[in-house]
Amino acid sequence: MKVFRRLSPRLKGLTADSVLAIGIFDGCHLGHQKILKNLIKQGRRLGVAAGLMTFCPHPERILNHKRIPLIQTGRQKLEWLEKQGLDYCLILPLEKDLATLSGREFARKVLREQLGISAVVVGKNFRFGHNRRCGVRELENFGRRYGFRVMAVRPVTKGGTQVSSSLIRNLLEKGLVEQAASLLGRPYEIRGTIIRGRGFGRTLGFPTINLKTRNEILPPGVYLSLVKIGNNTYRAVANIGFRPTLGGRGSSVEAHLLDFSGKLYGREAGLYLLKKLRNEKRFPSVESLRRQIAADVFRARQFFRAGRGRFSKP
Repeated sequence: MKVFRRLSPRLKGLTADSVLAIGIFDGCHLGHQKILKNLIKQGRRLGVAAGLMTFCPHPERILNHKRIPLIQTGRQKLEWLEKQGLDYCLILPLEKDLATLSGREFARKVLREQLGISAVVVGKNFRFGHNRRCGVRELENFGRRYGFRVMAVRPVTKGGTQVSSSLIRNLLEKGLVEQAASLLGRPYEIRGTIIRGRGFGRTLGFPTINLKTRNEILPPGVYLSLVKIGNNTYRAVANIGFRPTLGGRGSSVEAHLLDFSGKLYGREAGLYLLKKLRNEKRFPSVESLRRQIAADVFRARQFFRAGRGRFSKP
């Protein structure tokens, strides 16, 4: 997959007559997956490239000054998109020149003149143009005028509720990782580099790896987890939070790997949250904390022994 971070005349050699999806695609959830499956199917049928236009940072941060915590880092998103079989990805900064284009100008100047696409695939709720004034109906009208087809994909629903990035963010921030995974189509992943911690876990008899991460959603609590390091996947109990019993300073992400001993400093790891065990809390003593961690590990072993982590393995 080729990645571009600006529009330029050279792009047209790749994008001419291609099919293009447009959207933020934060989390790359089931709804996004449905759009991309339709996109790639269309591209293969026509024998043309299939690409995605997305934006960074999130438009709400620029246009409405909202702090939208992202479900994935940019790197996680690109890695996932590449696995779907896209030929190219445009990651555009939402600068003034682009943000102030009317829907008609966007369709004519960007989609037709600069990219020369043959078809656009979007969700039914897609909005575009200055102040998001245009929707699918307007896009279809512009498509007829400027020579590209429009495919609008119906949203995915789960339990009568539409799958959306905002819903998944809300679930994750509440620690409802199982529900979030059902909408993502996979467990939520926190990606990071393993760094030296303060050694509290080791003194308690439960050594941990500590992650330095760029992920923005770090739901506090204790979780049954999988940790992927290179080609190896480990069962784990993870703690996200402030370690109040031990006088922790600042939020931390750490995981005790079951049946593992060794040093992993400097390695990249993916922490997949499968199920929340409990909230983080302050214990009256270090010994009571140690007993609780032992109970958490016992529950984790029961969980994995029953094969309940099988579906969630990344």
